[in-house]
Amino acid sequence: MTRQPAGRHGVTGASPFWKEINMTKTLADDLRKELNKAAKETIAYDLNGENPTDVKTWISTGSTLLDYIISNRRDGGIPVGKLTTIAGESASGKSLVATQILANTQKMGGLAIYIDTENAASPDFMAQLGLDTENNFMYIQPGTIEEVFESIERLIGLVREKAPDRLVCIVWDSVAGTPVKAEIEGDYDPNSRIGLTAKALAKGMRKVTETLGKEQIALVFTNQLKTNIGVMFGDNRVEPGGKALPYHASSRVWLTQHKGKANGQILNEKKQVIGFHTSAKTMKSRFGPSPRSCQFDVLFDLANDRVGVDDEGSWLTAIAGTPDCIRSGAWYTINVDGEDKKFQSKDFLKLLEDPKFKEKVLDILEDECRIGKK
Repeated sequence: MTRQPAGRHGVTGASPFWKEINMTKTLADDLRKELNKAAKETIAYDLNGENPTDVKTWISTGSTLLDYIISNRRDGGIPVGKLTTIAGESASGKSLVATQILANTQKMGGLAIYIDTENAASPDFMAQLGLDTENNFMYIQPGTIEEVFESIERLIGLVREKAPDRLVCIVWDSVAGTPVKAEIEGDYDPNSRIGLTAKALAKGMRKVTETLGKEQIALVFTNQLKTNIGVMFGDNRVEPGGKALPYHASSRVWLTQHKGKANGQILNEKKQVIGFHTSAKTMKSRFGPSPRSCQFDVLFDLANDRVGVDDEGSWLTAIAGTPDCIRSGAWYTINVDGEDKKFQSKDFLKLLEDPKFKEKVLDILEDECRIGKK
């Protein structure tokens, strides 16, 4: 009896190596089909067609500059299907930016959900920021971190049952202002509070993160920046809550008041404070390099109906003095299609009404933020 030569793995009669290579794609396709059939849903992909990790929808923060540094694209913002955290010092604009994200969700036909654990929401101020608190809006006030995550899970299930394709954004304001269940019940060691908070957040995020991608829900958490007393060198600020949020977040943004002229405050003709200069820094972004920074103005000039992020008004400050926006005293020069446009700051917003001029300014902003055009 003639003995067949051993195959590639030393098994008598095994297929030649070249046949195994040709079968690789077929085998992967068969395995993928079997896995999806067993799971009764799509859990296995080939990534050449539909990629479950791709972001299909972005929601603007209200600041073009902040959208750039988070998403690495002109028409970006915060990603749907992911978690974005916005941390900041007191009065840095984090709740305001979160509210504008909800308002922009509604403008896209979506449902805005606001989870308030600081008991600080003002319907009038929300309305001035463009948020419709009567339609496509839900306000929730849970008492503990555990209740927050229970509410998020329940909401996602209910909304997808009633509206499978509806754009939904959920804001939790804020993580630092929310106690754990044991703290409310008084059944805990006060010295262990930090550990209990971290455990509750880690447990909640493990459940929620996977659901966000599958159900295409945008999640935004605000948080406080606190001083880490033990740090002697470098940045001693830290986000409370442990490592779960930084790990699970696709994008992390820090906001601070930009200290400069008038201590970062914006004053009107009567020397009254009507806003402040804000600095934003991406501590993490899965869509572009980090850290990256930008500055924009936040206004609460109620008398003149100027409330929220002053988006276009912040552009000139960002590009002034660059090679493409030459500054000489009170005058600025930008070349548009071979023609020099010379202007003063008071004329800038009017000039933006010219599509070619606006496009040129956006090109300069992209270069300044080191953004690849998309």
